[in-house]
Amino acid sequence: MGYLAPLPLKHKAVIGAAIVVLALCAVSAVIGSGGVVHLRRLQAQQAQVEATAFNLAQRNARMREHLQRLETDDAYLEKIARERLGWIKPGELVYRVKQ
Repeated sequence: MGYLAPLPLKHKAVIGAAIVVLALCAVSAVIGSGGVVHLRRLQAQQAQVEATAFNLAQRNARMREHLQRLETDDAYLEKIARERLGWIKPGELVYRVKQ
């Protein structure tokens, strides 16, 4: 096996430039506007928005149930009116405790 001759200077310069360009591309892929760091940030935002949407959907379902019960359940309507408006039936005694 023979000894290989050293590369000419212009070939070394081309290889060095190619390595620098590849390194810059790698840094850009990780840090740049469309890079991995940006992707992770977007994934975190998406998870937060999905959690908010889930909580709002649950609240919406509770409100729909509340409205449905107000429309159809007279006992529930009476309970809510008594609690919020302080209504009492004739003959009832109301005890108020000061705190």
